[in-house]
Amino acid sequence: MRFFLVCGFWILSAATAAHAAQPSAAEELPFEAQVQPCWSPPAGADTPVTVAFTLNPDGSLDQKPVIKKKGDGALNEAFAQSALRAVLRCSPYKVTDKLEFETTFIPDPTKARPSAAAPHKDPAADVQDGDPRTRIVDFGTVKISFKVPEGLCAIDPKRGGYHERLWKALAPPLQRKAELKSLDVDCVSLKASEAGGDKRPKYAFTMMRYYGGGQPVPADLPTFLDELEKDTQPLTPRFWEDPPVAGSPFLGRDDRAAYAAQRFLEDGKVVLSGVSAFTLVGRMPILMNHYAVEGPDLAAERQSGMAGIVAGMQVISGD
Repeated sequence: MRFFLVCGFWILSAATAAHAAQPSAAEELPFEAQVQPCWSPPAGADTPVTVAFTLNPDGSLDQKPVIKKKGDGALNEAFAQSALRAVLRCSPYKVTDKLEFETTFIPDPTKARPSAAAPHKDPAADVQDGDPRTRIVDFGTVKISFKVPEGLCAIDPKRGGYHERLWKALAPPLQRKAELKSLDVDCVSLKASEAGGDKRPKYAFTMMRYYGGGQPVPADLPTFLDELEKDTQPLTPRFWEDPPVAGSPFLGRDDRAAYAAQRFLEDGKVVLSGVSAFTLVGRMPILMNHYAVEGPDLAAERQSGMAGIVAGMQVISGD
């Protein structure tokens, strides 16, 4: 269970290594490549959407983008709104002399239309509103749907390039007995890195499957949380006082998960902080981490934000 206590160290060092390996770009990325990290379209749409907008010379939006063309029905409307949000979220853009754009977003035909007969069994059921924060992770026997914090964009290693390098860098080494299943970083850092910048992510959110290092996994969640609580550093008032101290104390638990703070220091300065949640799906341990690198002390937010993410998780039956 001491995975809580060590995962932050390799997150910090791996993020540094990943951004240091980022190659520079000799020319500007096309708009489509710049907006892609901010776009998380829902499934089921069958009609492309065209969005028009104008940029200022500094790359910021001159005014709110406008939907010029879209399909009929709720799914196509959700798809159109997801494209609109993507254009807004990824601003400002790297531009040359072109300031007026009209771009088309095309649905992925491999994504099936959600089933009206069994909406809670369909992986796309929770993204019909086009919420870009929704993630669906396939664990083989089950799929888990959850929402990441605002301002984060998904890392997809299948896209290659920076996405693949960052995924490999942040995937836990074999001795950690864990498997990275979902990774998000802040959209601002991701966009800068894809454009050829040298940007380490400021925020990261991960979901991992934890194998327990050969230890037997308790058959029920309460017993699992009991054992985790006993094996985690206790929280003391000193943790919240100045000057900051490092550690991974136990913050508390509810009927869904146990929560721990994460804080790491260099020369007395907070270089990584966050909150972790450990829960059990069936007999499969799941670990979620929300980290800030050299930013605000996320540990001070305690478990409330993470508890909301855990409470919103949905377990979907596997195929």
